Amino acid sequence: EACRLFTSDTMVRAIQRLELEIESRRLLVRRDRHLWKDIGERQKVLNWLLSYNPLWLRIGLETIYGELIALESNSDVMGLAIFILNRLLWSPDIAAEYRHPTVPHLYREGHEEALSKFTLKKLLLLVCFLDCAKRSRMIDHDPCLFCKDAEFKASKDLLLAFSRDFLSGEGDLSRHLGFLGLPVSHIQTPLDEFDFAVTNLAVDLQCGIRLVRTVELLTKNWSLSKQLRVPAISRLQKMHNVDIVLNVLKERGVLLKDENGASIDSKDIVDRHRERTLALLWKIVFAFQVDVILNVEQLKEEIEFLKNIHKRKAQLSAMKTFPSCFRVQEDSSNFSTQSYGENVKLLMAWVNAVCGFYNIKVENFTVCFSDGRVLCHLIHHYHPCYVPLEAVCQRTTQTVECSRTVTVGLNSSSSSESDTSLNAVTPSVLYKELLDNEKQNFQLINAAVSDLGGIPAMIHHTDMSNTIPDEKVVITYLSFLCSRLLDLRQETRAARLIQAAWRNYRLKRELKLSQERDRAARIIQKSVINFLAHRRILRKENSAIFIQKHWRGFLARRTLFNLKKAKLKEARNKSAIVIQAAYRGYKARQWVNKMRAAQVIQAWFRGYKARKEYASVVRATLVIQSHFRTKQLRTRFLQMKLCALTIQRVWRATRTAWMVRQQFLATKSHQAACLIQNAYRGFRARKKFVQEKAAAVIIQKHLRAWQEGRLQFMKYNQTRRAVIKLQAFIRGYLVRKKISDQKQKKRLLYFTAAAYHHISAIKIQRAYRIHLTLKLAQTQMSSVLLIQRWFRAKMQRKRFLRDYQRLIRLQRAVRGWLKHRNQAAAIIQRNVRAFLTCRRRRKFTGGIIKFQALWRGYSWRKKNDTAKTRALRCSLEKANEKSREENKLGNRTAIAIEHLLKYKHLSYILAALKHLEVATRLSPLCCENMAQSRAIVSIFLLIRSCNRSVPCMDVIRYSVQVLLNLSKYERTTRAVYEAENSIDTLLDLLQMYRGKAGDKVSEKGGSIFTKTCCLLAILSKDSKRALEIRGMPRTVSCIQSLYKLTARKHRMDAERTLMRQKTNLVLGGSSSVPATPLRIKTVSRIKPDWVLRKDNMQEVVDPLQAIVMVMDTLGIACY
Repeated sequence: EACRLFTSDTMVRAIQRLELEIESRRLLVRRDRHLWKDIGERQKVLNWLLSYNPLWLRIGLETIYGELIALESNSDVMGLAIFILNRLLWSPDIAAEYRHPTVPHLYREGHEEALSKFTLKKLLLLVCFLDCAKRSRMIDHDPCLFCKDAEFKASKDLLLAFSRDFLSGEGDLSRHLGFLGLPVSHIQTPLDEFDFAVTNLAVDLQCGIRLVRTVELLTKNWSLSKQLRVPAISRLQKMHNVDIVLNVLKERGVLLKDENGASIDSKDIVDRHRERTLALLWKIVFAFQVDVILNVEQLKEEIEFLKNIHKRKAQLSAMKTFPSCFRVQEDSSNFSTQSYGENVKLLMAWVNAVCGFYNIKVENFTVCFSDGRVLCHLIHHYHPCYVPLEAVCQRTTQTVECSRTVTVGLNSSSSSESDTSLNAVTPSVLYKELLDNEKQNFQLINAAVSDLGGIPAMIHHTDMSNTIPDEKVVITYLSFLCSRLLDLRQETRAARLIQAAWRNYRLKRELKLSQERDRAARIIQKSVINFLAHRRILRKENSAIFIQKHWRGFLARRTLFNLKKAKLKEARNKSAIVIQAAYRGYKARQWVNKMRAAQVIQAWFRGYKARKEYASVVRATLVIQSHFRTKQLRTRFLQMKLCALTIQRVWRATRTAWMVRQQFLATKSHQAACLIQNAYRGFRARKKFVQEKAAAVIIQKHLRAWQEGRLQFMKYNQTRRAVIKLQAFIRGYLVRKKISDQKQKKRLLYFTAAAYHHISAIKIQRAYRIHLTLKLAQTQMSSVLLIQRWFRAKMQRKRFLRDYQRLIRLQRAVRGWLKHRNQAAAIIQRNVRAFLTCRRRRKFTGGIIKFQALWRGYSWRKKNDTAKTRALRCSLEKANEKSREENKLGNRTAIAIEHLLKYKHLSYILAALKHLEVATRLSPLCCENMAQSRAIVSIFLLIRSCNRSVPCMDVIRYSVQVLLNLSKYERTTRAVYEAENSIDTLLDLLQMYRGKAGDKVSEKGGSIFTKTCCLLAILSKDSKRALEIRGMPRTVSCIQSLYKLTARKHRMDAERTLMRQKTNLVLGGSSSVPATPLRIKTVSRIKPDWVLRKDNMQEVVDPLQAIVMVMDTLGIACY
């Protein structure tokens, strides 16, 4: 934040105006004031600057100088004083610039003025920047800008004192700086110096100042301190200060009541009411601290992430256990959230989301946390290395029911890791063991929290175990723990995302497999259902055929009965005619006894009526009995039929299974002939069985018909006897009734008899025709059954032959595959043996070569081993012993690239560039690693962001040297060329340092101008790249102008050298003609430093020679 403030546009413009004011001498140090020579003045300025808080002073100095100050701590005043004396009141760069070439500690004219300007600029910048940083509240806890015992408590006072004692012609310096855009206005008040530390809650919070400061830090409302009455001496002043806090809490919607419902007033805090003071503090904690600590969006995202992971795990386990049903039920928590805010609800949801992985349900913030298991599981879920799961004690008072007088048992809410059985242990001993386990859990928590850092030590096992913990303490502690764990989860973010992606992929794969299995099961079910339906249809057809057969037999028997009944009726009519003739004679003979016969007939008629009624009752009884017996017989028949069908089904299934097994065994043992014989014998046996079955059915049918006929015959005899009796009784009645109207009804009687006979004949014909039709249908049905039986046998044989051919083909394929596998195995074994033989031969050859090399080395060392060689070998061995892993080129390159991409400070960047220069100069692998990273682009960005200051020139020189080393290596030349705006950056660099192109070559290898020219020439070696560079708009004009300028400077230097030589010649010295720089024809001889060639060309150090080399490489004419 300090760097952003210092490099902001407003600050940069103000600094530029200040530099302009100092350079134009409108701000000037008095000539009689020597800030460095005068020890008293130097001590005065040092004391003024040390009036600042060491923390603020360190921030200001590091920001202005752009480097880190090596101090022991932020309160190292001695280190700050040394830095001020060596870097603010003195400048090594200015001293080096004005140093006398021969006399030590003697400086040229202008040194004191330059040093005064430098000190004035740095001091004013320091004061103005610190004032601006303090006003912007850069540090969260906002410490005082000045020390409590300092001479100055305002930036304006310090500037006025400095202006009065050291500046020339300057009145109000703060006003002048305000016009330049650097206003100073900070004044340190007594409230700023107030000691806000709390040692006694009742006494220290009584005045209300510390409470207001706490609320001010939490709400970021810095105007609350302005309403304070400081110092708070009277009771009214203290109550006013406390009311400020209470009003802020009321505006935030906080209910100011304690646990008993009593209101919390400012009087309670001022009067040192301890319980209500604690209640107010807890209100502040829950109103601000929990909301400040917890990041709601981050917490919601984490809860959703944990629920998704747990859901996927549950789905995977459910799919493995029940593949057809893997619906996961959501856990319902019984946690009451009426008295808590949204953040506390989210905190409980987060705890349950994590504990769901361990089969633990958390319902409150008190008892569930008393044994420490929940906190251990929370830390283990994010950092298992701090709290291993096996180290967590699961046997606690929450999972094992135990007391000092009650027997031991398991709690139903215990976790899955709890023991499932307990031995008989003394309750008091077991209770102590459980308490020790809880204590061990809390010790694990405290150790892990101390390693994680950032979590206050608010809980102790004595306050949590064997009691009901304080709900407020648990919620606050959980808030700190949740915030810290969520901040540190970024370290495991990649692993968690990979796990989530893998679980998604695995869940999709398991779901796909489940769907495929379900689809296959449905296909099998469909086939089985079709097979069972077909079999049911066949059974229904057989049952229908059976019912039809019995129904036709019944119809035939009924037709026969009707025929017999018709014959009986005809015989009855004939008997009636005979009786009538006999009766006429009898009537003629018995006419005399008419009256007596009438009386007898009346008596017999009355008996007839009674017998008729009795006969109707008997007939109804017989009908009912026949229907009941029919129902019983039918029920028994259906039961026997069902049993027969079941037996047939089981027999057929057993027989089919036996036949399939026999077929399989016959196929397996190549006994086709036996199988055919068995099939034929089975066919004959089935045919015989069917014939026997048909014969049995016919016998059963005839037996049942005989039984039914016998029954009907018995019924007929009974009916005949009844009819004969009725005839005997009714003859007299009928004769007497029909004698009178015999003549009238004779014709009607004849007609009725003829019609009756005709109808009977029709019925007989109909019954006979039905009998013929049924007989024909039965013959056709037998033919159909024979055809079906033949067709089924043919289809079964066809299926058998098809399965047999498939089995033969399968055997042939398996034998071919086994033969091919044996051949492949033989080929693989042959190749493996050849490979092993070749490898053993190579190892043997390598061993011989190594032995020869060792022997030759030993022989050579024995012949040529001298003291110098031994000393060199010893020095190399010592150097190798002292070498460390981080000093290797590869590790140095990786660390340097990381610092280059990460840090923005010049000292770190310069150190990284030095390491990269060494690595790229000595190792091609380091060059390739650097080309693969973003370091080349960062180097070009760094070059474009530098100015012409001395530190920036060092950075540019090393940056160009690194790019030059990379471009010398052919594999990384293209990476340098393809960097964004690389050629434009190099051209800008040539334009910037063209004025210093003829400077004396530095000790570390040439000026920036010549190195840039060499880099541009190497990048232009390729003709295609040279054409692209020459085609850029500004390339040709820029290089030609640089060539003209360099050539003119070279001529001027040559002329100046000739004049100096002529002068020396006149004085008696010698003269020499200045050498003209050689023109380099090709750049191909510039190779990396690790390439050892006799024609390897060194870097060009002459500016004119360098620019001419660039023009020759690009093909640009010199004019």
